[in-house]
Amino acid sequence: MTITQLKQNKGKLIGAACVIAFAALLYSLMEEPVAQPEVKTDNLVEFEGSELVENKNGKLVWKLTADKIMIDPQTEIMYFTNPKALLVDEEDGTEMTITSPNGVVDRKKHTIEIKPPVSAATNRNDTLQTEGSVYYNMNTHMVKGGKVVMNRHDNTSLRADAFETTTSMDKVTLTGHAQVTKGE
Repeated sequence: MTITQLKQNKGKLIGAACVIAFAALLYSLMEEPVAQPEVKTDNLVEFEGSELVENKNGKLVWKLTADKIMIDPQTEIMYFTNPKALLVDEEDGTEMTITSPNGVVDRKKHTIEIKPPVSAATNRNDTLQTEGSVYYNMNTHMVKGGKVVMNRHDNTSLRADAFETTTSMDKVTLTGHAQVTKGE
């Protein structure tokens, strides 16, 4: 470009520079992905093909099976490879099955974390899709997580930035950009 062309397009060039600077600022302010804490495998106790089960009054509350379970004896945190969680609703007996490549159980915090990618469905043909982990609270028997799409057997579709639900998906709390669509 010649000096004359630069003078004629000075406003456009300054605008483009401002846009680039603004984009760089936004990029630098964006949250960096949270790194998964590294698991030191040298002090873990390993089991192949094991399961954990919790019953209440003779009825199954939840069952977690996996190809491999590794337990840290110091923290009592359990790491699962290819976990399959079966969660049973206390009120109506609806069963939710959640599968994933990895999961973590923290008995001290009373949580089961099923890490993404997550596949979740009930025996009533309800489905749950989320971008992040799904957390099951062993005390409240509630399932929660981040951005979600739920499709229920009654043709209701639910979307939100975060959710908390019973395992039967009958009682759902949606948070942030919530959308409920009732089908025909």
